[in-house]
Amino acid sequence: MGSGVESDRKLVWLKVTLALALGLGFILSWRLWISSRQFPLVPVITNLPPVPFPLDYIWFALLLGLLLAICIRSTPRKLLIAFLALAGLLGLFDQMRWQPWFYQYFFMLAALAFYARKKPDAKNSRAALDCCALIVVCTYFWSGIQKLNASFIHEVWPDMSAPLLRFLPGSLPPLTGLIIPLLEICIALGLLTRRFRNASVILAIATHAVILALLIPTGENTVVWPWNIAMGFFVLILFWQNKESTARRILVPRRGFHAVVLILFGILPPLSLIGLWDSYLSSALYSGNNYRGVIYLNRPVMDRLPDNLPQYVWTNTEPMFLDTTKWAYGELNVPVYPEPRVFRRITEQVCRYAEHPSDVQLGLRERPNVLTGVRVTTYYDCNHLR
Repeated sequence: MGSGVESDRKLVWLKVTLALALGLGFILSWRLWISSRQFPLVPVITNLPPVPFPLDYIWFALLLGLLLAICIRSTPRKLLIAFLALAGLLGLFDQMRWQPWFYQYFFMLAALAFYARKKPDAKNSRAALDCCALIVVCTYFWSGIQKLNASFIHEVWPDMSAPLLRFLPGSLPPLTGLIIPLLEICIALGLLTRRFRNASVILAIATHAVILALLIPTGENTVVWPWNIAMGFFVLILFWQNKESTARRILVPRRGFHAVVLILFGILPPLSLIGLWDSYLSSALYSGNNYRGVIYLNRPVMDRLPDNLPQYVWTNTEPMFLDTTKWAYGELNVPVYPEPRVFRRITEQVCRYAEHPSDVQLGLRERPNVLTGVRVTTYYDCNHLR
């Protein structure tokens, strides 16, 4: 009985943390979830029409209302199912919405919905907690694996650690960047063990505190700030003083949805390393291990761009280029979903302002070589984007 009560208490805290964190993420990136914007939509089906105004605003407000109701209700299964249906459907209208934090929250909420019942059930509660624990462990593990590359060590980490340099007498050694991925991998493995579980929880919370200390001074990607706070709560709720869950119970599925979670978060992510699965669905945020896209354009095209776009065009050197990442952050407060199909769709939008196909070119940079960080760049004009 005591175990069941404890599991139910953890589910309540997990539910509230998920709803609040996702609600904050929605609010901080609100333009991402509506159609009335300049940044192009990238639907799953090319000809899928956008959600028209004002229905897009109503849809977004409904999602926020459902999250609030989920926080308040003690048995929110129907509310969870309604939210998941509406949020999942909205994701089909724009792949930019498949941000890592949304993807993780979505399936953790799905675990609560799938195993929740009107009456308390210890087995179902533990099954939901095990699914969420698996998601958290896989997120740490693959996040670490994704960062084991030269691009992260020599580009991403020095940029992220810049705020620390103000308090240090000299520069950090280049291989300092290896500490981060190895730390994340150790946290993942430690959470699976009873012996090192509590230590891994403390280490995880300290890591997220450091990440926030690095991000907040830059003001960059504020939408992941609540995600880092939420991850600290997740490890506390799911793993602190948890003597019951074993690695086998977390990793080996006994039910169908648990198997789905294992496939999505444990088995498919390594396929992203060979281009067979999306990097953002594989915990590759801030890894440097993803595609990059630059849209080159000439002066006549820039002069025809809408008034709010030239601010994202680099004009100090030739050729000029539209910084897609800066545009995404500036309008949506999220990074570009880094897949070739998304960069092509964004370029198609810019091609509408070109008189000739060669006026606009997409420079698509492949994932970096793991050891050297070298990227191969392929160029596409407006006639060769598909």
